[in-house]
Amino acid sequence: MKLIKLLIISIFFISCSGGISDEIVLKPSDQTLLELLAGSSSKTWRINAEQDAHFSNGAQDKKYPTYWEAYAFSKSNSGFYDDEYTFNINGTYYHKTNETVFGKGSYLNDDFGTTSQLINGDGEIENYPLNNYQTTFSAKKEDDLNKIEFGAKGFVGFYVGEHNYTIECYDSENILLRSVDDQDIAWYIWLTTNTVSETHPKNQFTNLIWSDEFNVTGALDSSKWVHEVGDSWYNNEVQSYTSRLDNSKVEDGKLKIIAKKESYNGNNYTSARIISNTKKDFTYGRVDIKAKIPGKKGTWPALWMLGSNFKSVEWPKCGEIDILEAAQVNNFKVQSTAHHPDKYGDGDTHISSEYTDITEKFHVYSLVWTKQALTFYVDDKPHHLVGNSCVLPFNWDQFIILNVAMGGTMGGEIASDFVSDTMEIEYVRIYQ
Repeated sequence: MKLIKLLIISIFFISCSGGISDEIVLKPSDQTLLELLAGSSSKTWRINAEQDAHFSNGAQDKKYPTYWEAYAFSKSNSGFYDDEYTFNINGTYYHKTNETVFGKGSYLNDDFGTTSQLINGDGEIENYPLNNYQTTFSAKKEDDLNKIEFGAKGFVGFYVGEHNYTIECYDSENILLRSVDDQDIAWYIWLTTNTVSETHPKNQFTNLIWSDEFNVTGALDSSKWVHEVGDSWYNNEVQSYTSRLDNSKVEDGKLKIIAKKESYNGNNYTSARIISNTKKDFTYGRVDIKAKIPGKKGTWPALWMLGSNFKSVEWPKCGEIDILEAAQVNNFKVQSTAHHPDKYGDGDTHISSEYTDITEKFHVYSLVWTKQALTFYVDDKPHHLVGNSCVLPFNWDQFIILNVAMGGTMGGEIASDFVSDTMEIEYVRIYQ
């Protein structure tokens, strides 16, 4: 491990009440981390406000947000979107505050001096007056962690009284920093060296890389889809999945997945489950699916995704993203969920009560998937946000699954007079 030489320098730490001159010894840094932060000379980082979950928090014992995530640009009234954080290869750090910062009021007042700024209902001061300042930093690998330690009250992003951070994710242009306050709350901030655009996350992916418009009548396009067939499935489901036209076909410009009551291979119901695995597997992007779902008692329609490595690492380590599930257990409301090893039962889920006609009308169900977040939409309106992190299984290829199950843990009891019901899909589109 390469270490930079120790240096003695004079720096000025500038606070809202003036400046203090201190002589500080620069601590040795790991060269790889130092170059990540500072490049060959210096690098300037900014809060990646254009991304959902750019700012979030969670439980101290997890390495991803579990409590709350900020939507893109949602803190525009605060004083940290215009901040710049410059790391220099010589171990100095310059924080351009543009005169105000954002943080917990108690920590700001205690550490930098009391001001007349109001503390909001969340205990925050949105625009605490603080001049630009310079201090030092060190970066080291310790206890399997990538650590940053600031001198003389230095910090990044939202201030919670901490000056030590860990780097949880990184590439040459993006890093996810984590700090833990004295209340055992973990705080996360995504930084980027790129210019932060004003483009909303839902509009960042505009290149259509794959689609099925279902405009050829008859059997499914085998260059895009694979039927999964079988008679025994998880979740106490009771259907047989077939590749017959009786259960899936393209008709009237739509894919129709038809669940039927009939004796077949020892089961009393049939349906279809189609997947894009080996035809289209992808990482990050926007998925749009325009669909009208079945609503008869006992049906369990789903528009979802599964990690392409499911055979080697198994579920839930492969990751699962449910763009839409609906069944009688949730009164046929829109439900979107992310499943991973810590959240593999109910998952990180949200049920929206806003849409009451999903069994009667077509809606566009969307996922915007980035290294920062999974954001779920209905008709271009977000209803659920899940923060991403490098420890979560949402940073590798996944594939699309469309199916209608019968019964099971969500479908529940099947109506005694059930004959058939159909999920109709107008299109599936993937943008990057």
